[in-house]
Amino acid sequence: MDSTEALPDDALANILRRLPASDLAASCCVRKAWCAIVDAHRLLLPHFLPRAVRGLFVNYIDYDRPRFFTRPSTERPAINGDLGFLPGYNWDFEPIVDHCNGLLIYGSEWRAFCVVNPATRRWERLPRLDAKNYNTYLVFDPAVSPHYQVFAIPQVPEKVVPVQPQPVPDKKPPTPFCLTEFFSLFEDTPEVLTKDLEEDCEDGPSELSPEQTIEEDIPAPSPIEVPEDPLIEDPEDLVEFPPSSWMLDVFSSSTKEWQKRLFVREGEALDTVATIRLDRLEPTFYGPRWRYGVYRRGAFYVHCRGAFVARLSLKDGKYQLVKTPIDIEESKRAQPYLGKSEKGVYFATIHDEYLFRVWILNESCCQISWALKHHIDLNPWATIYLNQPKGIDKTWFLYGDNNEDGTNGDENFEWNSDDDNVLNIEDDYEPFYSHVSILGFHPYKEIVFLEVSSFRVVAYHLNSSKVQYLGRLRPKDYYQSFTNGIYESFLYTPCMIGELSERA
Repeated sequence: MDSTEALPDDALANILRRLPASDLAASCCVRKAWCAIVDAHRLLLPHFLPRAVRGLFVNYIDYDRPRFFTRPSTERPAINGDLGFLPGYNWDFEPIVDHCNGLLIYGSEWRAFCVVNPATRRWERLPRLDAKNYNTYLVFDPAVSPHYQVFAIPQVPEKVVPVQPQPVPDKKPPTPFCLTEFFSLFEDTPEVLTKDLEEDCEDGPSELSPEQTIEEDIPAPSPIEVPEDPLIEDPEDLVEFPPSSWMLDVFSSSTKEWQKRLFVREGEALDTVATIRLDRLEPTFYGPRWRYGVYRRGAFYVHCRGAFVARLSLKDGKYQLVKTPIDIEESKRAQPYLGKSEKGVYFATIHDEYLFRVWILNESCCQISWALKHHIDLNPWATIYLNQPKGIDKTWFLYGDNNEDGTNGDENFEWNSDDDNVLNIEDDYEPFYSHVSILGFHPYKEIVFLEVSSFRVVAYHLNSSKVQYLGRLRPKDYYQSFTNGIYESFLYTPCMIGELSERA
């Protein structure tokens, strides 16, 4: 009899938990009982799904490809931020569209979308979807299943403005034609006779013989113009959006095809298409070109045009609409962001340049609502120039600019997310005017990542107001222009699970 058989399962699980990942996996091959304990206690999951942020994938304005902003790390596996193994990555000018638990979507509806795992360097191309004007969002929970889903959320199309008919100018009759004057051009006519002929022409057209008659152009009748009645509404404007039943295109990696899936709305409609169109479709200059989505605990949340969040329950096929804490008019002057962090689904805004607010979605009762948790003035950090902060000896870096494998052999160079590069606002900094952008929330800690001082990145601790300097986000080969900036950014958490068909 093996001595381990006398141990309770919990005690044996505590022993196995201390093994490295390779030895723990090997133990599953020794005894079926050990394998059952490893599976029941999910001991391998932390090794395949570490709860750590390894960097940010960033899309830049007018730049050829996304870049990976990563922290110094000795962790394995090393994350290769170069996605050059994807077809057309280095010349297609395509963006990263979404991220969920270690998987990325790369591409566009015009070419093709790819789902890629940077940690395993595996990927697969999605079949084309016969649809237009939609945004794709990734849903993936490796703790539940190795399969993923891609949701195509349709956009509300812009209102088609009818082309107004151009006014047709009144056509004047042609000037009378004087034959006498015409033929006189070919003769050497005395000056006196010329004057007499001119007087005859001024008196009006002379009587013409049938041989001399010239048909005059008869002006065509003007088209009848029907003015547009401003009181007549477009029937599409009166349609509620989203509708009571919402048919969405969903791709499943288990079936390898797009399928229609019906979601039934719970509750009343919040707005009509006419109201939705009042919300801007995308920012005018910089910032995300589409709104973010969040997956959490079996539900998918997407920030829709029209200042509301749609919550889709993947289990029962129902969805709810939740008004955002700000209305459409306020969203035009604010920078909204939907994400998730330690306590759930977060909604944040930056308005009046530097005022930062954070709400948390409360789903504990029957009525879903937003609770304001933080109201912070970021002006002290946005108006200083963080060029070379004091006491900074290690920073994050853009993969490919400084370090090609994303690692550092010095154990002391490992980034500490709580203690490294803490800034002191009382230090002597040069004044600098800059906007503030939200890059993302830490999924496991009360931390938000912000861009300040023109491509400088800081981590702001919401509970303690501590600020850490991470580094510079600007690529070395990014041309200098006032149009430089960031479109979208995605916090990246690695995952070693996922069934993708192609290998780099």
